[in-house]
Amino acid sequence: MNKRKKTRAVAAIVILAILLAMCSTDIMLRLAVFTYSPKSAVTMKYKKADDRSAGKDLYVITENVPVEKATRGMLETWEVYHFGPLKFAHYYGEC
Repeated sequence: MNKRKKTRAVAAIVILAILLAMCSTDIMLRLAVFTYSPKSAVTMKYKKADDRSAGKDLYVITENVPVEKATRGMLETWEVYHFGPLKFAHYYGEC
């Protein structure tokens, strides 16, 4: 294999790994929490909250809730959107 083929193979593997990670609710939720608190992202426990919306789920962090530094607010409720097999998470707010 020449250098160009190796580079393409590595890029394809990285892209595939990213797409597979984006199909996991757990990974995307932890990645979103990681932007606020890396320690909480690794050690948190969460449960699915009641949700009646199609295409999105609400999750409540029950242990090791991240704290926003600016407001010292507890970031408990997170929303995970479904776009086909891909998932995207962000902070939802208070329920």
